[in-house]
Amino acid sequence: MAKVDKSLNPTIIPAMPSDNAVPWKIRDLFFALGAMLAGILLLNGGILLLNQIAGGNLRENRDALTLTLIPQQLIIFGAAYYFSITRYRATFAQLGVRAFNAPRGCGLSAALLLASYAFRFCYVAAALALGVRLGAQEIVSALSISGVGLCLTFIVAGVAAPIAEEIFFRGFFYGGLRSAFGIAPALLASAVVFTALHFTLELFLPIFVLGIFLAWLYEKTGSLIPGILLHSANNSIAVIALVLAQALGIPSG
Repeated sequence: MAKVDKSLNPTIIPAMPSDNAVPWKIRDLFFALGAMLAGILLLNGGILLLNQIAGGNLRENRDALTLTLIPQQLIIFGAAYYFSITRYRATFAQLGVRAFNAPRGCGLSAALLLASYAFRFCYVAAALALGVRLGAQEIVSALSISGVGLCLTFIVAGVAAPIAEEIFFRGFFYGGLRSAFGIAPALLASAVVFTALHFTLELFLPIFVLGIFLAWLYEKTGSLIPGILLHSANNSIAVIALVLAQALGIPSG
């Protein structure tokens, strides 16, 4: 039987090799993290200033709040882009934007989405059993969920955020940690940072588990695209749940 040359088949993409080093350094991870936080802080400061100028009305405008999340995602993407592609002439492939085995990648993505929600269900059930009432993530609850604003919310939560955050937290941050320390420490550290920057103590464990799943998925498929799909589905389900809760008169907070 003739030997098949897998390099000629674009559908056969191996997982990330163990020696998959990236050019950016650990210091770049901290610089990028600091730049991202500074950018978001300045953005929010500008929003607060505009809110004062508008007499406090901007804060109550959900459409305006949702719109401000687009430049926030651009800041997250820009931090990863500058400290990898601009600074080291890296490629998007080195950031994880590459082809993958679609059946395997999509199958793993769907399985991890189910596992993530199974864990979240058990987490919420345990909290309720202990008498602890968990609300939706604060930023999600504040998004616009009616009219044109709902379409904008789906664009931000289902498209912009998954792309920007997967490139930063998995492609850039996890990739840099993995190159320096190996898979296991990179999985844990990147998930902790990802969770901490969501600023929600109540949902720390579910988001942490999701972060572990997303990094593991990147590791196993060699591509960020399955993780982007998983992240997008997770966020979109959260928005749909919020819309249904509002329609049924169920408080989300």
